Amino acid sequence: MRTVESLNEIKVNMETLDKYLASKKDPEYTFAINLIRRGTCFIAMEKNGKYRFYPSRFIGYLNNGMNEHLNNRKKDGRVTNPAISEIIGKKPTPNPVLENLYREYCESLGFIANEKGTFGVERKYWEVKN
Repeated sequence: MRTVESLNEIKVNMETLDKYLASKKDPEYTFAINLIRRGTCFIAMEKNGKYRFYPSRFIGYLNNGMNEHLNNRKKDGRVTNPAISEIIGKKPTPNPVLENLYREYCESLGFIANEKGTFGVERKYWEVKN
């Protein structure tokens, strides 16, 4: 799969995840929850006064959806993170404020955030203004 090349392409994928979460219908809902639970690098964006978090391994591929993601055997944050960083103009970094907001977001979705991201790695964030 091709990686994203613009902020608009990233936002299309963000909207897809938001739709999965808003529907509360499985299998899409559980799929979205698991992406957020297991993620390591996220775009953090404030929407309607609350932050939402979008995992790079999902939003970094062009026109991604649940079926595309599950069938992408080569998906890798080491591919999507540089693509997203180039678009945003900086690399993701640890951020204690965003980490706390991420934990609150997870609780609002009904689960407690893991201490670390996948493989025990510290979570990192890009903050993007809407």
